[in-house]
Amino acid sequence: MVSALLLVVMELGLRIFGVRPAYRPEALGQWRMQANLQDQAMRGPRDGHSFRLSTNPDGLRTKLPKARTEGIPRVALLGDSTVFGWGVDDGQTVADGVAEGLPGVEVLNAGQPGYSTTQAAWLMGEVVAGYAPDIAVFFIPMHDHNQVLVSDRELLLGGAGPVARLRVLLARHLSLYQALRQLVFPATDRPFLMPDQANGEPRVDRVSDAERSLALAEAAAALAPSGGRVTVGWLPFQADLMGQGQGDRPSAAWVRGLGAQLPLPVVDVRACCQGEDLVLADDPGHLSAAGNRAAGLAIADLLRANLPASATRAP
Repeated sequence: MVSALLLVVMELGLRIFGVRPAYRPEALGQWRMQANLQDQAMRGPRDGHSFRLSTNPDGLRTKLPKARTEGIPRVALLGDSTVFGWGVDDGQTVADGVAEGLPGVEVLNAGQPGYSTTQAAWLMGEVVAGYAPDIAVFFIPMHDHNQVLVSDRELLLGGAGPVARLRVLLARHLSLYQALRQLVFPATDRPFLMPDQANGEPRVDRVSDAERSLALAEAAAALAPSGGRVTVGWLPFQADLMGQGQGDRPSAAWVRGLGAQLPLPVVDVRACCQGEDLVLADDPGHLSAAGNRAAGLAIADLLRANLPASATRAP
């Protein structure tokens, strides 16, 4: 009884002195772009230029209505800011490149800045399934491998086992847990770390391989009533575009294991193209308009054989 009271007093004291619980929901959580933006000027804190974008009532960067046009195939692209087209104007995204390469096909840009695969699957159930795409491609973001205290799935559903449930409980609610972590780990104040920055701190991936498998299965189930199919893909990074590929990505083994189970081939366009102009000069982590077009055309080439016959003609 005395020990429990002492812990309560310590917890209240830490909160009074400004020590917050370790998990920061405002830093990593569910979000979506604001709806109904019209030619909005955007500029990130590290960007050297602004760009203009519009969103529909669902917060997606598209002009497509939910209602399908009879006989017109539809493709949805899901992922993070690279799919979204961060840094380029409307009409210059990867989705626009796919549409150019697949005339007669409707292409839905369902990318969202900062998204993980778990979040993209959540968005499928919330919004994208309502657009009834024939094919939905989940481009695997590096955000899946950010090191965090509470994974995106644990945020939504809680820990999958007793140890995970305890970790989530401590991280989300106890300042004492955070104070103890601050004594041991130098980067404890950062909501997420890159995989090579963890330095032994006990964290988890934003999306583990098992959680990614569950996310894709749930996305496929959400799309099944309309007859749509799901696959995964990779977009190129700067190293790929500069001919300096760094070997497999962290999710490569998972993709190889999943490949035989998917109803469609993996949409891998990492080797689509090369050139300095394919990334933004002031933000080489994102594709330029030229890079989006090149990647989009490469995606179109891979998707063409899997679309209804009315959409298989080359441009």
